[in-house]
Amino acid sequence: MQEGLSAPLVGPSTIFPRGFLWLPVVWYAAVVAALALSPWPPMWFRASAAAGLLAALLIFLTVLGTVSVHAFAVDENGVRIGLPASTRRRGRRRREVKYLPWRHIERIRIASRPLGVQLEFVLSEHAGLSARGLRRGPLDRAWRWLLLFIPFWYARRPTGVTTPLAGPPRYRVIVRDTTVDELRLALRGLAPADVAVAVLVRKS
Repeated sequence: MQEGLSAPLVGPSTIFPRGFLWLPVVWYAAVVAALALSPWPPMWFRASAAAGLLAALLIFLTVLGTVSVHAFAVDENGVRIGLPASTRRRGRRRREVKYLPWRHIERIRIASRPLGVQLEFVLSEHAGLSARGLRRGPLDRAWRWLLLFIPFWYARRPTGVTTPLAGPPRYRVIVRDTTVDELRLALRGLAPADVAVAVLVRKS
């Protein structure tokens, strides 16, 4: 019997709440709009400033996209997702770990991605409300997203990897330093027989 699997996750959702990457994009659009509407300084200066800010934005997003944290473990009892207990990152909710016992998981989807292997743990009807998450309306979701504009408010929100996606309720992570076949074999050896493990292939 396998002892378990532990691997690093990659992406900004490992340390920030879902939707955080839109914030620098929105701020950049606001600054560019202000530069476009301003009569001063000269146009060449404003265009240079917008180009420089765009380069900085792209570098910033690229760096955040490659953030890697050991925040994923699987054993014969279930799946654990979230920042390790040794993390020094501030925010009590950011340090929460989501535990998914196998009885709460209906199937696992595996897909290859540029930065690693994407896993989706689709929840079963037996999963409780704490695992499935609350169903929030569009206004509530918009309000919670706008709160991220408050400096350091993200520290009061759970990370993206520990926040379930809707329709169907599921958790999504991107695992690095492994392959699709390695994860498929490891998960098939750890998951119960009634949990489906499927590899998704993109249609050409």
